[in-house]
Amino acid sequence: MATLYELQENYTNIQMLIESGEYTAEELQFAIDAVKDEIEKKLEGYAMIVKNLESDIEGLKAEEKRLAERRKSLENGVRRMKEAMQGALIQTGSNSVKTSKFTVSLRKSIAVMIENEELIPEQFFRVKKEVNKSEISNWLKENKEIPGAK
Repeated sequence: MATLYELQENYTNIQMLIESGEYTAEELQFAIDAVKDEIEKKLEGYAMIVKNLESDIEGLKAEEKRLAERRKSLENGVRRMKEAMQGALIQTGSNSVKTSKFTVSLRKSIAVMIENEELIPEQFFRVKKEVNKSEISNWLKENKEIPGAK
């Protein structure tokens, strides 16, 4: 069976034959019907495949959602266990417990919350230095040299 592309090409060839006027109306109608039937069958086949693929896509989306929920559940479990470990260390007044396989300890860390960035003094901001490649490109196009760039 011909590909859809080939069938479209056949249809174009029939149009050229019609324009040339070399064939009878019956011959042309027979050729048109044959190509039209094949195109209809091919389009029906394509539509069936598209339906199957769309079904597969929906199944994959559902599986992605299920896996994301499972991952989130596991992450929450890990978070709760770490909180429980931290609570146990704090309650016993211990900063560290060493076992044969692991050392569990508390770290001193401070969480900083930014309430209003506009009120923070400039000394606490980082400025990122970045090369402007488009500007360098414009200079190089004008045959100007730039040390460190070509």
